[in-house]
Amino acid sequence: MSRRSGGWRIIALLAGLAAGALSGPGDTAEKALIRVEKGDLWILPAEVLARLHGIQELETSWVILASDEQLSELAARRVPAEILDISPEGKAYFLVFLRSPEAAGGLRGFGEVRILDEWTVLFWSGGREAREILPAEFKLKRLSPEDRFPVVRPGRERAVSAAEADVRLRRRAAELIPQFVSLVSKANLTKNIQDLQDFRTRYASTAACEYAGTFLFEHFSSLPGLETSYDPFLFAGTRTTRNIVAVLPGKSNADRSVILCAHYDSTSNQPTTNAPGADDNASGTAAVMEIARVLSSYAFDFSLKFICFSAEEWGLYGSKHYAQKAKAAGETIIGVVNMDMIGYEDVPSEDIDIIVNPASDWLGARYLSAAERYAPLPTLKIVNASFRGSDHSPFWDQGYHALCGIEDAGVPNPHYHKTTDTLSTLNMDFVTSVTRASLALGAELAQPVVSLSAPAGLTARSQVLTSLFSNAKTVFLDWRTTSDQAVGYNVYRSTNRERYEKANGTLLTATTFTDRFLRAGSAYYYAVTAVDSSGRESNFSAEVRDDAGNRK
Repeated sequence: MSRRSGGWRIIALLAGLAAGALSGPGDTAEKALIRVEKGDLWILPAEVLARLHGIQELETSWVILASDEQLSELAARRVPAEILDISPEGKAYFLVFLRSPEAAGGLRGFGEVRILDEWTVLFWSGGREAREILPAEFKLKRLSPEDRFPVVRPGRERAVSAAEADVRLRRRAAELIPQFVSLVSKANLTKNIQDLQDFRTRYASTAACEYAGTFLFEHFSSLPGLETSYDPFLFAGTRTTRNIVAVLPGKSNADRSVILCAHYDSTSNQPTTNAPGADDNASGTAAVMEIARVLSSYAFDFSLKFICFSAEEWGLYGSKHYAQKAKAAGETIIGVVNMDMIGYEDVPSEDIDIIVNPASDWLGARYLSAAERYAPLPTLKIVNASFRGSDHSPFWDQGYHALCGIEDAGVPNPHYHKTTDTLSTLNMDFVTSVTRASLALGAELAQPVVSLSAPAGLTARSQVLTSLFSNAKTVFLDWRTTSDQAVGYNVYRSTNRERYEKANGTLLTATTFTDRFLRAGSAYYYAVTAVDSSGRESNFSAEVRDDAGNRK
């Protein structure tokens, strides 16, 4: 039976529910959790789409919290929708990620189960925490009906070229990356994993997990140039734990950051006493520790953030807390590189799976390029917006570009979430290669400073002048210097955000530039470099569009 013909409760049911059991006079309260295929969203006008309360995007569908009024509207417009739960108030919902489609049967009997796609189900058991109910083998993400994400049609995600948020790394800076990569130590990675395993468990809610957090805080605090802090939060009701955040401030654009991250908590079939979690996820945490050790001694244009999240195994609580806070603060995050399980080799010459959503495809392509040039490391890029079981997912939710690096998306490790997940089962050459590739990408995105730092605060505004015979655009640029060594500046212009050409003829000495006689109907993108007395040129500044400073 097809999902559409049998598994779906079609329009008539929606209409009946909206008109009867769910609604009262003037009642528009949100009372139904539904699933709608992305392909069916084309039926809806933009103004109706904008009112939908999306709580999770998947590869082919959306999970939506719908009011009575919206249910009626969907029914009237003949939009098929599957009702997942008719009374969501007070319930704790979790996405559960399956290692095989047949694994969904193992959830029945623990609570309510709704299949969302082949590898993902929705689970709840009243207001109870899934981690306290389900077997340890299942990976979770906590969903919050309080969240609200814009529901978009397929193919209408904001297009992102490989050049957007791309550092456009200059040739001289690229010469530093092999030096960084060569400093990654397999011995250090092995010791980091062993140290984390020695806590015996890092199950969030245990004292041992908090001790592990303190250990990580002390590691980052011992490194030069890092600003290290605890990021405490509540999870699963009243429980407390902490993310560990270490920041290497950027020299020219400290307000833009690149995040390298992993979760440090663990679980197993004996979670509170014996959850060594060597692969899941001491391996990723060890990589973040080692990358921070190497890069903290160097300078970058943009900030680097090294983050170890807690309570991932309970439903991505730590990363969700951080991503929401970053969005609320208006933080500009260039890209997030999340490492989760990067040590188990089930076949010789193991590759690393790089999981991205469509908007982050450019970031996955950049990872593959870095892996090929600097590791070398076999890679497989997978574009799958339903892959939600790790700490990249809350960043996707907030509109940031993020990837997940994992040994295998299907998790074939037989020691997964077991007491046997120990260092002795890992291939440390593989861990080292993944660490080097991730370091290379993070360093490229953050732009190593090779001679002088890039200009900052680039702004642009444009004006179109109309005459009898033609229209022409003029662009006014302004920036500030970040280095006493700068004696001049170059302005670079592009219409496709990939190929830039120099807009000025001679070296500029002022921190302003006017670009004249441009096509009125085209959009232009600009970046600025600084030049010192020896002719050495900085990296590009942050990119800006010609009309960014125009009054809207």
